[in-house]
Amino acid sequence: MSSLEISNLKVSLGNKLILNNLSFKLAEGQIAALLGPSGCGKTTLLRSIAGLIQPTDGTIRFGNQLVSLSTLLLPSHKRKIGYVPQDGALFPHLTVAGNIAFGLDRSTVTKDQISQTVKEMLTLIGLQGYENRMPNQLSGGQQTRVALARALAIKPAMVLLDEPFSALDAALRGDLRSDVIDLLRASNTTAILVTHDREEALVSADVVALMREGQIIQQGSPESVYSTPISPAIAISTGDALVLDASKMADGSTSHLFNPSSQSSLVESGHIVIRPEEIKLDSNLSKAQLVGRISKIEYYGHDAMVSVDVKGQSIKVRIPGPFDFAVDEEVSVQHTGPVRFFSGTA
Repeated sequence: MSSLEISNLKVSLGNKLILNNLSFKLAEGQIAALLGPSGCGKTTLLRSIAGLIQPTDGTIRFGNQLVSLSTLLLPSHKRKIGYVPQDGALFPHLTVAGNIAFGLDRSTVTKDQISQTVKEMLTLIGLQGYENRMPNQLSGGQQTRVALARALAIKPAMVLLDEPFSALDAALRGDLRSDVIDLLRASNTTAILVTHDREEALVSADVVALMREGQIIQQGSPESVYSTPISPAIAISTGDALVLDASKMADGSTSHLFNPSSQSSLVESGHIVIRPEEIKLDSNLSKAQLVGRISKIEYYGHDAMVSVDVKGQSIKVRIPGPFDFAVDEEVSVQHTGPVRFFSGTA
């Protein structure tokens, strides 16, 4: 296993700058999620770490080993990287056993050792007895498991996963993601998962790195990037969020929908970010901070997202089930969470 340190990485493809002074660290055995929109450079970063792209500037280190800079590129096959692409990319002419064993060096590993490794990997991914099947005889989830086994068979320093679950249906995606993360943690494998899915990033990773336009603009634990985003845009990218007009007052208070203030002079205008689960609803209006009317209820079983009209604004509130609220009901609306103020435009 190995830690990862990327410093001031730049990657240009043709005349286009894809990665721009990107820096990132990952400790040995940690799992990171790269979260960002299409075109922000996530796959380019993964391919740079794998040695498939040479950087224009900057460095990549595995532990104490320098593997990439503009004048040096350690070949991919010498990096001990396990790569799981988006579609799994199994070799269609090879059996499951053949795919798993593909990356093993025949000059240093005996046939018996190869057979043993294949057996161990099949047990690890829960596909014992599938060694002679062809890829077209496997489900999508099984193909992803085999691709992961192929990546782990070489005992890699790191595993890179490029949206491996995106083509699967929601129920299978969640179960398989959980299984894969458990496998990576059981083997103490350093890993990076590329995803568009904010829930997947928060659930899977020790470190979440938020990418925009070729840079990592915020990174930290799932809890920290969710609870303390650096901007309203980042707040929205990591979960449901309400962005409301607000003002910073001279006495240090923040004036907003849930805390209107006219007792002090205005210092600056901006916005606050509130998470829907930080708002509480109550049918008892006697001590209401605000009164709103429910306009919509989206029921998910374990919880619901309730839209409430308050002073001409529609506020989304996440409430646990079961509940007794109904559309058109008047309710008390109270904000109970932190106030995250951001100056300027949202």
